[in-house]
Amino acid sequence: MPPRKRYKPAVRIPRPIMNERIFAREVFVVGSDGEKLGKMPTTEAIAKAKAEELDLILVAPKVNPPVAKILDFGKWMYEQQKALSKNKASGKAKEMKGIRLGVRIAEGDLETRVRQGRDFLEKGHKLRVVLQFKGREMVHFDLALDKMKEFARRVEEVSSIEELPKKMGRQLIMILKPEKKKISNSPENETENE
Repeated sequence: MPPRKRYKPAVRIPRPIMNERIFAREVFVVGSDGEKLGKMPTTEAIAKAKAEELDLILVAPKVNPPVAKILDFGKWMYEQQKALSKNKASGKAKEMKGIRLGVRIAEGDLETRVRQGRDFLEKGHKLRVVLQFKGREMVHFDLALDKMKEFARRVEEVSSIEELPKKMGRQLIMILKPEKKKISNSPENETENE
């Protein structure tokens, strides 16, 4: 039986305090066109909003007097949802990718790992390089450190070391971060400088 798909609920925006749910006696009203209408009793502000076939929404309930705007509730909710999804998308951090090495890794395998690592770094991901010790390989810590340095040297055009190699149990871990490609001194650039 295949695993069940997990339901991911939509991001919910709490319902604002609006119309008859506003219990303040007076509110500072901002009109539908952005014009400040000033302080007025809540009942009068609600009547003004109903006359325009809009809603009175409390936008700043903690100030004295509370600030309310005359808006279309559906349009306001749509804009809030859109802003929330935009913030969520821009705030999403790049994923950390991982590469595993061994102390006795062959040259061809190392080259493959370097190519994969370079690909991840060029896409903007951080890279976690893990060198796993097996059996009595822990005696040769210096060889493991040399492998890590060699890997870092081969991808140095597209990365820089964020965290130096450190030993954690039976592993040696190093973290690389992507870096903008350095501009090479091509013959075209030299002629422009002269």
